[in-house]
Amino acid sequence: MIHDLLHDAPAVSTADICIIGAGAAGITLAVESAQKGKKVLLLEGGGATREDSSQSLYDSEIVGLPHRGIHTGRIRVKGGTTVRWGGQILELDTLDFTPRPGVPESGWPFPKSTLTPFYERALSLEGLAKVERSDAAVWQDLGLPFTQYDNLEAYLSRWCPEPNFARLHHKTLAEHPNIHLWLHASAVELMTEGPAATGLRARTLTGMEAVFRAPHYIFALGGIESSRFFLQPRPGGLPWNRSGLLGQHFQDHIDCNAAAVEPLDPERFHDTFDPIITHGFKYLPKLRLVPQSQAAHGTLNIGSTMSFEDTGKVRGQAKTTVRNLIRARFSEVTRDNLQHTAKHLPMLVHQAWRYKVQRRAYSPPEVRIFLRVHCEQEPTSSSSITLTDQRDSLGLFRIRFDWQISERELDTIRQYVLIAQRVLAGLARIIPNEDLMSGSPNFLARCDDSNHHMGGMRMSTSDATGIVDTDLRLYGLTNTYICSSAVFPSSGFSNPTHTVLALALRLSDHLSNTRST
Repeated sequence: MIHDLLHDAPAVSTADICIIGAGAAGITLAVESAQKGKKVLLLEGGGATREDSSQSLYDSEIVGLPHRGIHTGRIRVKGGTTVRWGGQILELDTLDFTPRPGVPESGWPFPKSTLTPFYERALSLEGLAKVERSDAAVWQDLGLPFTQYDNLEAYLSRWCPEPNFARLHHKTLAEHPNIHLWLHASAVELMTEGPAATGLRARTLTGMEAVFRAPHYIFALGGIESSRFFLQPRPGGLPWNRSGLLGQHFQDHIDCNAAAVEPLDPERFHDTFDPIITHGFKYLPKLRLVPQSQAAHGTLNIGSTMSFEDTGKVRGQAKTTVRNLIRARFSEVTRDNLQHTAKHLPMLVHQAWRYKVQRRAYSPPEVRIFLRVHCEQEPTSSSSITLTDQRDSLGLFRIRFDWQISERELDTIRQYVLIAQRVLAGLARIIPNEDLMSGSPNFLARCDDSNHHMGGMRMSTSDATGIVDTDLRLYGLTNTYICSSAVFPSSGFSNPTHTVLALALRLSDHLSNTRST
């Protein structure tokens, strides 16, 4: 059932579990817990659709490198950032869970095998229950070889058919009797008594307040907002920050065009790297540096995809027109649109053939191609989340955000490009970016963040070295948990959402076996 604190008095203010944040993790926890018979309070600070007033709560001060995601990669709305998420699904590598010589603080407190069954279960909640798990089987179905390379491993990512969790799980959120979803209920205070949380105070931008109570509280606020909420000052200090690491060692994934690419064998190149659309699912061919090569070159974890950038604006309009005609959106089609479409009819025929018959995305011959790399940041990254002395409309202190890129991270990208240049020599000419190879600071302007907000609330076996334990329980409190990429000790280069959902399912199982007090 869905309520709105702007208009409704909380008739139901107690439950078995109180989840704060209705993004991918919060919705997963709510659906899974409700299906286990738990009564769930799910609190969302935003509304059913994006609102400027809610988004303004995320306004932050940036003191480091430019970071687009601090504002565009955080959406305060039912569904969270999944409302603009592409839906790419990847597991972290086995290597990411393992301490690596020469990479301080790398590894997790448990091996990847701990999450393996939860990765599998998460696929169903992502709409991917029927997706092909085997990369080799996908290539075999296409009638193409599954090519591997020295030092670079080829693999496929999967994409959610419906990445917006608010739409994907709308029926359950709206109709399940065990779920009470409250919109416009922004968390402003975690009430405690001794070592236990006793209530969650929520407030609207209009000043309405309510207190929600449960034996267990789970914060699923996202990678940045999690740190921000628990950095807010409290009388007596922050019992969960004995380590002093709260907000420290923030990590994103460095995303950049590190080299231009000129195919030497265009047919084989596009068969190898074009996106795959088959049996209702999308797969994206990718490459990653094998662990042995990382160790030999002293790099961090890194991978890449081929980025196809079509500069033909009119071609793009023609594709949009065809989509609108197919979907019977005739009011969105103008006479000029039809003229442009007719002009590009041969290209559209090629596209339809490539998509329907060969089950691949189509890239026109004029397309520009880049080696788009995704690079891990060091687990001891100097990036940080702290607070300013400015408060938002709810009374919480705003964020001071400092994102940094280290020389080791840049060198990892250089080494990767050189390896790709050598390994792919028979398939394409890889032309490294000059600023990257020369060490020019100008290259930093080409480096984007990935909207992958990780670290700041490190998971550890001790409160002296982390903020949460291996069950995601917040140190200093007996009944409060953090389900967010903020807990990642190290982050690899893979998109984090699938791992967060695996952690959510593991936490749900843990709480099912934990006695309420």
